[in-house]
Amino acid sequence: MRAPSSALPCQGQADKTNVHWSVTNDNRQSGKVRGRKRDHAGARGQDVDAVISDARREDRIVLWSILGFWLVHLLFLSIFTQISSGSFIGMSARRIPAIFVAAALCYAIHMMLRRTRGGAFWKTSVAAILLALGAAAIYGAVTTWLFFYAGALGLAPVQDIGPYTVQIIVEDAFIWLYSFFSWTAFYLALTYNSDVRERERRLAQVEALAQSAQVRALRYQINPHFLFNTLNAVSSMIWERDFERAEAMLIGLSSFLRTTLAIDPSEDVTLAEEIALQRLYLEIEQTRFPDRLNIEIDIPDELADARVPTLILQPLVENAIKYAVALSKTETRIRIAARRRVGDLILEVEDDGAGEAIPGGTGVGLLNVRERLAARFGKHWSFTAGRVPPRGFRVMLGLPLEFAT
Repeated sequence: MRAPSSALPCQGQADKTNVHWSVTNDNRQSGKVRGRKRDHAGARGQDVDAVISDARREDRIVLWSILGFWLVHLLFLSIFTQISSGSFIGMSARRIPAIFVAAALCYAIHMMLRRTRGGAFWKTSVAAILLALGAAAIYGAVTTWLFFYAGALGLAPVQDIGPYTVQIIVEDAFIWLYSFFSWTAFYLALTYNSDVRERERRLAQVEALAQSAQVRALRYQINPHFLFNTLNAVSSMIWERDFERAEAMLIGLSSFLRTTLAIDPSEDVTLAEEIALQRLYLEIEQTRFPDRLNIEIDIPDELADARVPTLILQPLVENAIKYAVALSKTETRIRIAARRRVGDLILEVEDDGAGEAIPGGTGVGLLNVRERLAARFGKHWSFTAGRVPPRGFRVMLGLPLEFAT
């Protein structure tokens, strides 16, 4: 019986083989694989630009909130004055300078509170309350001076209230405290929302980096596994003094590794590129098995540009060769196929081999594929593997159907 996926054997001994190709849509599969490297410096630059853009956007919102709040405040007081006393012009001459002072105080609160960002929210709130109280006291003093003590500016006092005492300062502070508290509460809500979004973005970046590291680790399990088997086969050929085949295998290995190492393991490739990678791999296997391997590839044209994780098929093909071809004395067919099912891409690797297990398996291949799919797609993937009557084995992968742009 074939070993279950949790007991997938590692690569085995060199053997003799022959590969007969029966390829559907060969013209779509013969293109060169394009190496893709992520520009990490560019990605970091984009993150910095995003942070700067958010900071500027927040500053604009704060400025507009200050202007809007105090202009509305001025409008209501002016309307109230016009209705109650009719001295609109005289009062406006005093209130407009006061509004500029209020706006400057609110912006000063913003600049001071920005230094407390990133700490505990309650500390920021306490600082905001104290700053609002101080701003209210300053604003109250300015308005009292403008309305009752601004004779130096040529403005007659509204009324004589006597000397400017501590009691007047406290009363003025509490009169305007409501206004500054109202704006400060809005500011705290704004900054809290901004901080939450920033934390969510950083958390998403950390999760993405962790996922990328996991995908890389899983992806890099493949090459040592495959490399061991190929070098073992080359060693056997040299021992048998079959230097031509050994040279051909080393050339194929060099081409395969050069291509795969140029690809970022966290990036996807098109299905056509993935099949081209499998061609490079199977050219190496062709040197190892000259007689009994028949490969069929059935990839519809409409799915050639579907996105798949890099080398997701290699462990499946490798597994089929080692379980089916290596133990067979007759020709064995391995079929690689793709099809669409609703919004999913279905990939199949099937063989008609005997399905006997190779002793000493390590279980790397199929387990690696499942873990890579889980890391890449979360819960949106499927994996089934089992025997196919009357003989053979099939592995079927399901993943979201996405096309390269």
